[in-house]
Amino acid sequence: MRELYELCGSSPELVFSPYCWRVRLALAHKGLDFVGRPVRFTDKEALAFSGQKLVPVLRDGETTVHDSLAIFRYLDERYPEHSLLGGASGESRLRLLDQFVAQDLRPALFRLLVLRILACIDPADRDYFRQSREKNLGMSLEAFADRNAGQAQLARALQPLDALLKGQPWLDGAAPAGADYLIGGLFFWAWSLGEQPWPEDSPVGAWFRRLLAFCEERQGPVQRAAAV
Repeated sequence: MRELYELCGSSPELVFSPYCWRVRLALAHKGLDFVGRPVRFTDKEALAFSGQKLVPVLRDGETTVHDSLAIFRYLDERYPEHSLLGGASGESRLRLLDQFVAQDLRPALFRLLVLRILACIDPADRDYFRQSREKNLGMSLEAFADRNAGQAQLARALQPLDALLKGQPWLDGAAPAGADYLIGGLFFWAWSLGEQPWPEDSPVGAWFRRLLAFCEERQGPVQRAAAV
C-alpha cells in the first residue's frame, strides 16, 4: 500500500501543501493509487517514522521517501513507465526551475494566501503558524498580506509562463510531466484554499484548467475551501 503523508487544514479532507500537491500530481501521472494520511502542522509525531518533520512523505511498502523531487526520482526508478523527469538530467533541471520559482512565484502566492492558510488550519496550529512565519517575515501576517503587492508580484512571475504556454499546451511540451507538476503544485495550493489569483482567460488559466481536469479524472474532485 502506498501512503502519502500530507499537510491538512482543520478538515482532514482539505490538503493544501504545494509540495504535497506535486506528489499527488506525480502519482496521478503514473496512474498509481495511494492512501492519503493527513497531518497537521504541529502533528510531528505522525512523521517520526520518516526520520524528519516535513511533508510530503511517501511510504511505498518498506520504502520511505521525503522531499517532492526525491519522490519524483523514486517514482521514476520504481515505476519507469510514464517518466516524470525525462532522463538523468531531469532532476537537476527541475531543481534549477524550483529555484526560479522560489524567487517570485512562491512568495507572491504566499502573500496572497497567508491569511487564508491561517483561517483554514486547525485552531491548535494557529499559534505555531503565526509565530514561526512572523519570525521569518519580520512582521505580522496582516502587514505581510498586502494583496496589491502580491498581485503585482504574481503578474510578473506569470509572464514567462504565459509566454511559454501561448505556444504549447504544457510546460513540458505536448504532454504534462515533471515541470507541470512542480509548478502546478503551487497553483493547486491556491485553488484548494479557495483562491484563483491568476486570470481565467490567460494561457496560464487555460493550462491550470487542463491540469485540474487531468487530476480530477484520475483522483476525483479536489477538496476546496470556501472561495473568497
